Amino acid sequence: MMLLMLCGLLAALCLVWVVTPPTAPASPQGARAQARRSGATPLEVARMVEQLATVIGSGASIRRAWGAVARSLPVGELRELARAAASGADPRRAAPGRLHGSETIGSLGAALAVCERTGAPTAGMLQSLADALRDLHDASLARRTAFAGPRSTARILLVLPLAGLGLGMLLGGDPLRLLLASPAGNLLGALGIVLTAAGWWWMRRLIHQADPPRGSHVDPSVVLELIAGALDSGLPLSRSVAAVAQALPAGPDAQLLGRSAAALEAGLPAALAVDDLPPAFAPLGQSAVLAESAGADLSRVLRSAARDGRRGRARYAEVRAARLAVRLVLPTGITLLPAFVVLGIIPTVMSLLGGTFALTTTGSMLP
Repeated sequence: MMLLMLCGLLAALCLVWVVTPPTAPASPQGARAQARRSGATPLEVARMVEQLATVIGSGASIRRAWGAVARSLPVGELRELARAAASGADPRRAAPGRLHGSETIGSLGAALAVCERTGAPTAGMLQSLADALRDLHDASLARRTAFAGPRSTARILLVLPLAGLGLGMLLGGDPLRLLLASPAGNLLGALGIVLTAAGWWWMRRLIHQADPPRGSHVDPSVVLELIAGALDSGLPLSRSVAAVAQALPAGPDAQLLGRSAAALEAGLPAALAVDDLPPAFAPLGQSAVLAESAGADLSRVLRSAARDGRRGRARYAEVRAARLAVRLVLPTGITLLPAFVVLGIIPTVMSLLGGTFALTTTGSMLP
């Protein structure tokens, strides 16, 4: 009896896990509730950056602008950040709670550092950053929506072996007792658990490959926006790339950009100077070659490439989610369906045949 109660509780927990949506896009009310719990959403950071750009555009100094923004913000981590920045602190170091080390605050700190190093117009740079953060937020919501279906499908399929046990009980068999009380059942149970665990690992690996977690680095499209803003100050490409590389957090992107800036400063052709950059910075190399050969407006080309990259992320996420849905068929057929048969069908048939055989034997012994 106790065993049946535990199995029922386990089935109920699995049902709750399956029904609960894995990654549902937040509504405006949910976003505000999440902001109260975890600090601020990327969209709220974008709004704060836009407010800061508006105040600076009206002629206020950076500290005065931070103070005005701090007075307009509700109580929370963003308000603490604005107050600290109004006193002269670097936003990246003064960011409290979960804002500290986040991608949005890292982008904001890098933009302010580039303006300070190059003399680029702060209001224009921050407005471009706010637009970029909004685009990235929209792309993130589109990605979550695209992958919600495959993730839910994976959850449902992982409960399939347990559903086999329930189906066997509904058919009148006792597969659970057979799995626990007989050597053959123990072997079937161990095999079913191994197959289910393998299916879980395989599906989890496929999902992570299709939808890898994002780091806290500055987005490449934002980096292109920062280089375009530095170019607007009148600096050549080499010094603009160097200023952005120095403003970025220490990491591979900053190192590669610094190396490319040094190569451009040494007079190497643009195609060779940017050859080592990762694919995410391919528009920088193409734009540099175009400007070198035709004298095109490099900052405008970079901003267009950055916007195109952000807008294409939603479509790319839909393509990856569709591919994932197809690839999930493979672990289902190789691991989870056999686990369903091993844990549900075979024990049910064995228990039913065992009961039938016992009744037949008893009947033949009666006079």
